[in-house]
Amino acid sequence: MKSNSDKEQIKADLNALFNSKTEIELIERDALMLQANYLSEIERLAKEKGISRKDIALRIKTSPSYLTQVFRGDKPLNFITLAKIKRALNLKFAVTAQFKPDEKTEIESKSAITVTINKEPIKELEDIELAPSANYTKTHKKVPVPR
Repeated sequence: MKSNSDKEQIKADLNALFNSKTEIELIERDALMLQANYLSEIERLAKEKGISRKDIALRIKTSPSYLTQVFRGDKPLNFITLAKIKRALNLKFAVTAQFKPDEKTEIESKSAITVTINKEPIKELEDIELAPSANYTKTHKKVPVPR
């Protein structure tokens, strides 16, 4: 059961993610978003093949605990670990990049993330209500930023 302090901490973490202000905070947020993009794809493909995180950890010769911490975002995903996972699961990553528009607007400085609970998108962080017995998982997908 999630306590009120747990709920408040989750809300505070989400608010901190969406409302980063300093250059360092923006870079850290961008790094987390890049990590989440790779990990969500790895998790999706592993699930399709019935491969658990424990199986991945064994294949890349690391502890399941460490890999769980990486997937939770508690430890950073480095390129060595990413390459090991890529080879162990026989994956190919396709990366694309494009320049952002020159003008910066408030909406462009924020990452486009849709938070969903029970398959319903949540538009405002204040709309988040955490059920005491819910099983929360992180899912990440690209969402276009409205202009």
